Amino acid sequence: MSRASRFLLCCSLLAGLAWHAAIRAQDKPAGYPARPIRIIVPLAPGGGLDTISRAAAQMLTERWGQTVVVDNRPAGGTVIATEPGAKAPPDGYTIA
Repeated sequence: MSRASRFLLCCSLLAGLAWHAAIRAQDKPAGYPARPIRIIVPLAPGGGLDTISRAAAQMLTERWGQTVVVDNRPAGGTVIATEPGAKAPPDGYTIA
């Protein structure tokens, strides 16, 4: 495994762990989730972050019994992806 591949793998694992810790730290209502959840990824499909997001979405779908959708929105220096997350209500159903 090349040095760049190891670095990418380590960064991906650390990002996944940080994301998992952030989700678990939030308070959730008793009936959460009551509707599908959307994860907005600011990069094109097929990359490292997309792969990790899809794996996490699959795990959350199985664990919560509610659909978790990955929404890829590349371009615009991530501005296109962060805008829907910023405008979404802070209810935990949109993760950007």
